[in-house]
Amino acid sequence: MLSINKCLTKIINMKFLKFITMSFCLSMLCFATSSCNNGKKTTSEKQKTEIEEASKLETDSEQDRIGGFLPKIPYNNKTVNLNDFTVTIRNFDVYGFPKKMETYGTLFAIMEGVPNEFVNEVAVTFHQMFPKDASLDLKKQEEVLSAMLQYKSLIPVLKGRYESLGEDFEQSMEKLSSDYSVCDIIMYKDGTGRQTMEVVEHLLHFITSIGLHLNSPKEWSFSDADSEAAEVMNKAIELGLYDISGYADMLEEKEIHQRVIVQEFAYWLISTYWNLQEPYGNIQEREWNIDNKKQLLEKLPEGYNLVKSTIDSIMTAPSKEALDKFIKYN
Repeated sequence: MLSINKCLTKIINMKFLKFITMSFCLSMLCFATSSCNNGKKTTSEKQKTEIEEASKLETDSEQDRIGGFLPKIPYNNKTVNLNDFTVTIRNFDVYGFPKKMETYGTLFAIMEGVPNEFVNEVAVTFHQMFPKDASLDLKKQEEVLSAMLQYKSLIPVLKGRYESLGEDFEQSMEKLSSDYSVCDIIMYKDGTGRQTMEVVEHLLHFITSIGLHLNSPKEWSFSDADSEAAEVMNKAIELGLYDISGYADMLEEKEIHQRVIVQEFAYWLISTYWNLQEPYGNIQEREWNIDNKKQLLEKLPEGYNLVKSTIDSIMTAPSKEALDKFIKYN
């Protein structure tokens, strides 16, 4: 699903334009200084230095993000307490996002008009993906969720579709993307009639692109072409099971393109293994050509085995009761 990926690419392009603008200003400043002062040093040299430093900071900031969104080093070394199911909703200081919810170490920036009932149901779904079950690898659960906390995972929750929102929204998204790790969004009442999978899909995007990418890189890295996820994805593409043509316009941003197609593939793979596509998804979707767990085993056994050997030990599908609650928002 294309979701926020094109929007985030646009934000990156906006940052690039800023860099170009700074460079142009620097050139004009140098020209003016040379013309007016015949090469003599003036106080404008200080302005020149400031612009150069600002440009360098902007460029360095972009280079420090893996796949266009993930910092190379964590913000903190905190850990998530798996016994703490607290859902805290507080005021937030980003324009257009007056509230934030925090649970299991991940922040949700909540747009005006999104009800607390909805985000609380999102939190329950998130919790159910990582149940405190003695039969699961609880240490690995903690590591995955703690990585999301340490890298400041933040999920914007929008009212409606992002395409309908204005320039102020883009500026707010740019701020969130600069201050946190943002690889996608959740849209509330986006008009597609698939609210359940809108939530499941984008929770999985953050879990796989941050938690699993960092803690199980051999299996789930989006940036390593030799990871199991990348290799199985390439096989799915060759077999005509996964169509990535919808992301062709992102090819100029190679790292982002690679991250996005692996991120989307991970969602399709896990949700199909959990048998969620037939009851809640759009099985007419051209991007993915496997409808259920049985077909996954038959058509792409490598994908089935990847989920079975890694996801089964730390995660479970949310309950039907939890998932059905989102139907009322369709």
